[in-house]
This record gives sequence, structure tokens and C-alpha cells, in this order.
Amino acid sequence: MNPQKFIFKKKTSISIVLSASTLLLLGSSIRTSKAETVTLTLSNGDKIHGTLVKSENNGELTVIDHPSLGRLEIQEKDLKPKPKKKLWTGSFSAGITGSNTDQDLDFDSTSLLRIQYKDEKNLLSLRANTEYDFSRSVDEEKGSTDTNQGQIDLRFSHTFSGRLSAYASNIYEYDTLNLIGSNNLINSIGLGYDLVKTDTTTVNISAGPSVQSIWGGQGCNDDQYCGNTYAASSARISLDWIPNDFFNLSLSNQFTGAFAAGLSPSNNFSGTIKIYPLGDKKLFTSLNGQLIYNALTSPQVNNSFSLQLGTDLF
Repeated sequence: MNPQKFIFKKKTSISIVLSASTLLLLGSSIRTSKAETVTLTLSNGDKIHGTLVKSENNGELTVIDHPSLGRLEIQEKDLKPKPKKKLWTGSFSAGITGSNTDQDLDFDSTSLLRIQYKDEKNLLSLRANTEYDFSRSVDEEKGSTDTNQGQIDLRFSHTFSGRLSAYASNIYEYDTLNLIGSNNLINSIGLGYDLVKTDTTTVNISAGPSVQSIWGGQGCNDDQYCGNTYAASSARISLDWIPNDFFNLSLSNQFTGAFAAGLSPSNNFSGTIKIYPLGDKKLFTSLNGQLIYNALTSPQVNNSFSLQLGTDLF
């Protein structure tokens, strides 16, 4: 036998074996990557863990590979029905503090209401919060209001296809103690886009033309910008993160530029952290914060934080 032919055949055989091994490894890795570990809840409440066999599943039969029991075929009627997503959700939370020393009295209260409707195409949300602080010292007869402010944020959006949507938004803010601009109203329409859209996380950005109105306050009549309505532009980014039944994070930041005195900016950042100690989506503790800047009001900066107890309404 020609030595060169033998070497060639040997190299060819080794190459074929290596190629076949590589294909087997790739096929195994592909099958492994496609394997999905699931937890199924039976109608009696028992749970079964295993690897889902997607190729054999249909609407009436679920097939899994159990690590101990092997192949299992489970009828759909034997599984606990998945809970339907609620179209309407809502929550209410409040916080109250008070103190009394001799004739000194101090009382603080905060509240937050959230209501939301959400289906496959439409999203309607309402957020309303109030803050009130009253104090009276020993040398005062009637006392004084130190804080009296709040906000109503009403927003509707409609998804066209995929992640693109159109929105209409109304944000009303009031602070009765502002010297200039105790009332601020921003109406906006535009387009939005979901940067992230999963079962647990939504990140949305939106922008469009808006109209901003400023009025009210003891010094409003003497201010050249107060008591008027201005064309403006608004942009918003929001995050909703619900990783589990015990934790919920919501963040929102809206920037508006009104065409007054060149460009007068305003910015509203708000955030809420909810903790459900029982994991039942009922009772919760929340930490709320709001940072407001408005170039057309006096004072221009208004920041607040509160710790509240609340419950989901429906």
C-alpha cells in the first residue's frame, strides 16, 4: 500500500470523525439551549418541575421530562388554570404624622391614588397625590399651613403595532403657597415607543408638542409670564419594574420647555417603591419621592418625600 494514500485516508477518517463529533456536540448544545425548565401547578395544588418537550405539546396536552419520573403527559384539564390578567388595577396609600409639645402642634398628611386600565392596545392611567402640613406654635391662635400641594397626572396611550404608540397627557400641579404660579397645567400629545417590553419590565419614551399654562399666586398679577398660556414641547421617560410579588418600582421623568423668555424649562421626576411583605399584592409599604423644577414659578424648586402604608383596591 502506498504510504501517502494510507496517511491521506487516515487524515480523512480523523477529519470525518471530528466533524461528526462537532456536529453531535453542536446538536446537543442546541437542544440544551432550547430546553426550557418549567413548573406546572396541578388542579389539586401540587407542583411538578421538568423540562418542557415543546415538539409534543398542544392545546390539550403538555409533555415534560421529569428528572426522576421521566416522561410525563399531563392533560390540560388536570392543570390549574392560569389567572387572567386584570384589566383594571388600582391602589391607595397614605401617611400621617403628628406631634404636640405643650401648646405647639404639628400635623402632616400625604396620600397617593393610582388607577390603571390596560389591555393589548390601550393604556389609561391616573395618578393623584396630595400633601398637607399644618402647624401651630404657642404664640399663635389659628396656626399656619406650611404645605398644601398636589398633582393629577392623567394619560392615555394607544399602541399601533409592536412598540409604537400615540398618547395624550394632562398634568395639573398646584401649590397654594407659591408666590407666582400656584397652578401649572401641561397638555401634550405625541408618539411613544417601548424600549423594553417584557412581562416584568416596561421602559417607554415619548415626546410631542404641548401647551403650558401658569396662573395663581399673590405675585401673579405683577409677573409678566404668570397668567398666560405658552406653546411648548414635552418629553417623558418611564420605567415600570415588577420582578416578583414582593417588590414594585415605578419611575417617571417629564421635561417640558415652554417658549417664554426664550425657552423656560420645567422638569418633574417622581418615583415609587412598593414592598408587599406578604407577597399577596394587597397590603404594602411605599416610599414616594417627587422632584419638581419650574422656571416660571416662584419658588422654582419643590422636592418632597413620604413613607406610606397602602392597599391594592382591585
